[in-house]
Amino acid sequence: MSEPTPPRVVVMGVSGAGKTTIGALLADAAGVPFVDADGLHPLGNVRKMAAGTPLEDADRWPWLDAVG
Repeated sequence: MSEPTPPRVVVMGVSGAGKTTIGALLADAAGVPFVDADGLHPLGNVRKMAAGTPLEDADRWPWLDAVG
């Protein structure tokens, strides 16, 4: 028998609302890994955002694949 897969919890909200803090606390309490979706952006997206350039839909697909 395989181990049951822990549920995935998505914490969403506006910038500065505490998503990372709450997500990390929930993951720690549940004993599961925490992944911040911001860390899943490809380098090209990070560079665009740092330059103040909005992402386009085509930019988001690789990130959405990684999040999924």
